Amino acid sequence: MELTIKKIGKTIRNRRKQLNLELKDLQDYSGVNYVSISDIENGKSNPTIKTLEKLLDVLGMEINIEVKSK
Repeated sequence: MELTIKKIGKTIRNRRKQLNLELKDLQDYSGVNYVSISDIENGKSNPTIKTLEKLLDVLGMEINIEVKSK
């Protein structure tokens, strides 16, 4: 599965909505500005690993990296 910025954003948005959280709620819990969260969710921003960790921690998710050999 190819991991793209848009897929990351869509996954974060879907999980946030599953938890019935508004952008402001996620901002309050994670410390990440809601404008930045919106940009990430819309695939307009390339988040740092640190930012992803903050968001995913609140959302009860983790980063899973799969390495494929060619």
